[in-house]
Amino acid sequence: MEAHLDMGMPSFAKDLPIKIGTKEEFADLTDFLARHNFDEDTICRVLNIGHLFEVGMARPVDLTECSKELQLLLRLFLYQALVPRAQVEGALGPRIFQIFVSLGLLGTGEFGQDQVYAQVLLYPVAGFIMASDRQSNPDASTFEPPADVVFPAIYEGTFRFLRVLPTSPAEDGLDLCSGSGIGAFVLGRRVNSVVSADITTRAFHFAAFNRALNDCAGVEVVCGDLYEPVTGRTFDRIVAHPPYVPSTRISKVWRDGGATGELLVRRIVEGLPSHLRPGGLFCMISIGLDTAHSSFEQRARGWLGNKESEFDIIFAWKSEKTPRDTLRDLAERDSLSLSELQVLREEFDRVRIVNMPYGALFIRRHPIGWDKTATTDRRKLSEETNGDDFESAFVLHDRFELSSYRENLSDVKLLLAPDLEVKVTHVVHEGQLLPADYLFETVKPFSAMARLDQWMVPLVTSFDGQLTGRSIFEEAKANGHLPDGFELESFTELLVKMIDRGFLRLPPSLD
Repeated sequence: MEAHLDMGMPSFAKDLPIKIGTKEEFADLTDFLARHNFDEDTICRVLNIGHLFEVGMARPVDLTECSKELQLLLRLFLYQALVPRAQVEGALGPRIFQIFVSLGLLGTGEFGQDQVYAQVLLYPVAGFIMASDRQSNPDASTFEPPADVVFPAIYEGTFRFLRVLPTSPAEDGLDLCSGSGIGAFVLGRRVNSVVSADITTRAFHFAAFNRALNDCAGVEVVCGDLYEPVTGRTFDRIVAHPPYVPSTRISKVWRDGGATGELLVRRIVEGLPSHLRPGGLFCMISIGLDTAHSSFEQRARGWLGNKESEFDIIFAWKSEKTPRDTLRDLAERDSLSLSELQVLREEFDRVRIVNMPYGALFIRRHPIGWDKTATTDRRKLSEETNGDDFESAFVLHDRFELSSYRENLSDVKLLLAPDLEVKVTHVVHEGQLLPADYLFETVKPFSAMARLDQWMVPLVTSFDGQLTGRSIFEEAKANGHLPDGFELESFTELLVKMIDRGFLRLPPSLD
């Protein structure tokens, strides 16, 4: 039976379809794609979607409004359709058609002699053109992907990962579990030299192909188990988007993360003391586990071993599930057997998992000579949060650690955050509709909300960039608007909290 199934597997799934071509071939190919608007903005506009990861949910649209070349590219590489050879050659022209075939992007013959099909997914993301494995057969027959299938970089989780990557300049970077290599390419825009590392040779070849396709000369592609290919090397930036789905066995390399989902998550963090340089940053999107003993971010600190005091940690969660919800989702989505579910349930109970948050773990290593106490924090990730926000949060923490900075904060002309929302709830009191509840909310730098007492609201909302905190405080005190015992020092602490949560902003000169 196994031999029969293997023989029936399409060649593009069984064998590596892509081939490294010449610089001239890649240049001609990317020039053709650019001339015919094979880019994110155009495709999203044509398909009437907000993001490219929504392409699978896009309603049928009339493609006749775009060029015949773009129509063909969408049919082949995003809709993964079979297209008559004459149409393909007519739209691409003989030379470009031959380049697509010689690079392994297009195939012929396997699904009909006169039919052309895409042997890979080809798509624009983050300003790059990326190739990865197909997820279906061109003729809609049953598709069995190989265990080491290279996952597409146009899923929502990948976009979230790319958004939270560090953007500050650095010398050397490392992208672990890199798959197609997209993380390394995006990181390489601000980092001089980046290593793209993955355990499978299939991912290695796709990353190498994509490096050549996008002319990313500053990216080195290696193959091996996590840090093994870079033994003895250190980096200013380390990023990872590892597999984290709880599993009883590794049947899909890109997805399965061991019985609790933290198999690779933990090993990656444990390797930071040996591979992340002083002053360096680490970023990872994954699942995390809160147990009866400790939160995920505190557990991550423990994985750093005797060097843990050298690291600051922020975990920003996007969503969370209970262990029971996770098991139910696995049963429905992946059709796990009762015995497999029982194995996972027993492991969840053994670890004493109480919550399974998903989000971004950001870790900073202290510079040499650092004398400040290490911090561990949890935030709420929003769709507006990016890598700059994590770095800024560390900088703010450093400033607030200085007593002199806090003391001078009342003399700063702060501003209301541009995306701040204040929701006021009114109630009827003695026949009148009166404000009773003030909820402050923001999504930048992180999602945050807080309820303020009524007397605090005018203090906070008076900041317009023209008044100092001291002047606002003194006027409120002179008018008797402050409770007894609320002095300037207490007001300064309130300002610290309002800035930390994103309700107030420092002026650009101090940001």
